[in-house]
Amino acid sequence: MANYPMRGRSSPVSGSFPLGTLVVMSVSVGALAALGWQLWQLVAPMLAPPAPPQFPQAVRLDPLPSPATFPSPLPGPAAGTVDPEGFPPGSRGRVIEPIGLAIRSQPSADGAYQGGIVVGEVVTVLEYSADGRWQRVRRELNGQEGWVRAGNLGPVDGASASTASNPTRESAPSPTQSPVASALQSNVTTVVSPGERGRVIEPIGLALRATPEREGTYIGGVPMNEVVTVLGLSEDGRWQRIRRQNGQEGWVRAGNLAQE
Repeated sequence: MANYPMRGRSSPVSGSFPLGTLVVMSVSVGALAALGWQLWQLVAPMLAPPAPPQFPQAVRLDPLPSPATFPSPLPGPAAGTVDPEGFPPGSRGRVIEPIGLAIRSQPSADGAYQGGIVVGEVVTVLEYSADGRWQRVRRELNGQEGWVRAGNLGPVDGASASTASNPTRESAPSPTQSPVASALQSNVTTVVSPGERGRVIEPIGLALRATPEREGTYIGGVPMNEVVTVLGLSEDGRWQRIRRQNGQEGWVRAGNLAQE
């Protein structure tokens, strides 16, 4: 019987790996390799470690001289301190700092701010801080008390510092002197007699007190240029009892009114 090839089955030659498929695979592998190489060229610089920084060459400086080589400070009070004998506690002084003074609750720059004192205002020194850099004062304008930096007070009414700051050196009026004469001797330049009217000439105004003394109760203020009527003088001639235009009466320091 004759043998015929069966349909549907490949011959041994047709079952081998086709040459075309091998060529396509080779080209694909080459293309992938080329693409990988291009990607590596892009990524490789980013993976390389950065170059070490270049700094300019350091310059050696000579060491500073030892503090022991500086000249020793001259003897004297520390900077910022004030001799309490200039304005001892109980003395009066006029603020000479052009920008005024800050009042604080404690003798320190960190103390709570309680207000300000303008230049020309008169205060009474109550005490000094332990280091002498601060003064506790009482304002004559309203009786407020607080701490201010020392060294910013000058004499009152143009008197010398020693006279204005040390009341014990003031010449006491003789018993035969009248109140007006006593006031004139105490550097009071302007006296308006009782029954006359006067205009306030003190730039910061006057403190009105219930009694003729610095410790008298503060009952108000009289501004500059207000016209008042003088009712009387204290026994020592340093205080005047006045009546304001609104009818309020009280005591103010003499020598701060001009004849009206």
